[in-house]
Amino acid sequence: MRKFFAAAVVSAVALVGFAGVAGASATIDLIWSANGTDTIADVADGSNIQLRVILTAGPAGSQGGGVSVDYGQIEGLTVASFQSTPGGALPLLLGSTTDTGSRVENVNSASFPPYVGTGLSAGQSHQLGTVTFNKSANVGNGTFEITSDVNGPTDDILNLAGAVVSSTSTFNRATLINAPEPGALSLLIMGLGGMMLAGRGRRS
Repeated sequence: MRKFFAAAVVSAVALVGFAGVAGASATIDLIWSANGTDTIADVADGSNIQLRVILTAGPAGSQGGGVSVDYGQIEGLTVASFQSTPGGALPLLLGSTTDTGSRVENVNSASFPPYVGTGLSAGQSHQLGTVTFNKSANVGNGTFEITSDVNGPTDDILNLAGAVVSSTSTFNRATLINAPEPGALSLLIMGLGGMMLAGRGRRS
């Protein structure tokens, strides 16, 4: 019964997400390569984790564009590498992709149909680029968000006619959940339990 309920909740969330995509001029999703979702947890300290930046075209299609990934709210998370990944329907690279120390700006792929690339038709997706982070031991415990936006100096999203549609597009987030390692927590609980038993033994 629990599995059925969980599946129903996931399906409902997916339907809401697709409805949002259908109503937007374009949608940017941040997807963790390790699990194919926007949420990742239990990342070991010192590990690299890659985030994919995905553009999905709205009803008017898309010539592509450039977006930023803002990770500045997570202390201890640093950028190991980044790249734009033009190709296929969006084969053009528009300017340099840069890391400011808190944001990776102008993650981009584009086209100039009918001359260079076809662009994306409604509902088609393309990976604009990737950002690989290193998670250090300095990342605190809790739930953290990485955001996407077009606040960089050369960021914007175009529809298939070449019009800027950034203001009517949806920019989704990625989540990093960091919690104490289960091993350490288990040792702590076992230690407290042992102390309680020892105390009872002395009193009896």
